[in-house]
Amino acid sequence: MAKLSTCKGCGRKLQPEEKCTHNSKTYCAYCLKDIEREAEEYKNLIEFICTNYGLDRPTGFMLKQIKEMKTEFHYSYAAMTYTLWYCKEILNKGFIEKYGVALIKHYYDEAKSYYSHQEKLKRQMENIADCDIKTKVVKGNNSIAIKKSKSLIDLGDLLEGGDTH
Repeated sequence: MAKLSTCKGCGRKLQPEEKCTHNSKTYCAYCLKDIEREAEEYKNLIEFICTNYGLDRPTGFMLKQIKEMKTEFHYSYAAMTYTLWYCKEILNKGFIEKYGVALIKHYYDEAKSYYSHQEKLKRQMENIADCDIKTKVVKGNNSIAIKKSKSLIDLGDLLEGGDTH
């Protein structure tokens, strides 16, 4: 009988056909999907930092801050990237290398609230788009004649009267 491998993510025993490998570690398909998603999010965060701070790679201090926020505050990499985007695009904050990515810690909750509000508005717009449009045609009532006021002068009458002289 073949030796069963253990998933490094959930600890479940895996049959040989269930084994997936990532960075020489064994995972089940479900955990592998999470690992790959997180790796992609981390890559995107690093890319965002390098682009917006004008760096070839993040400083050691930045990497330390990211690791700390991930372990202590359980911030996801995608949420960190979004918070930096929020600071740059919405709040027009400048990024200063010596402070690292400290903006994440200070604006995370505000960015999260902004994101939630945007998602709520998006859902409302989708609900509006799904509504049936009802059109009601209103016809004017032509039976009511416009009464001429005696105090008003009809310019048409004056012009006609001027042509006869």
